[in-house]
Amino acid sequence: MIECRVDKESRTMFCRFPTKKMDTIASTEADKDFLKSFSEAGADNIVFDLEGVNYVASGFLRLCLSAASKVDKGKFSVINTDPQIMKVYKIAGLDSVLNVS
Repeated sequence: MIECRVDKESRTMFCRFPTKKMDTIASTEADKDFLKSFSEAGADNIVFDLEGVNYVASGFLRLCLSAASKVDKGKFSVINTDPQIMKVYKIAGLDSVLNVS
């Protein structure tokens, strides 16, 4: 449920989510996959690319917070966020804690 690659030069881990809905089940699977990939990656930066994702459950927000805690402040980003999902980040107050665009 997650596809990750690492740019060795910038030490950035880019993660994409091939499903449109990051519901509780998909988020739990993505969390497991992310932890495995991150432990092997040796990355200093993490970027979650939400292109094509149109729904996120609270489990996905938890995954974002967990991922952000693995790197220094400001080194975690969420990009290509659908406007409806951006509202979820704002309502949860996470837009001020995480780099979300």
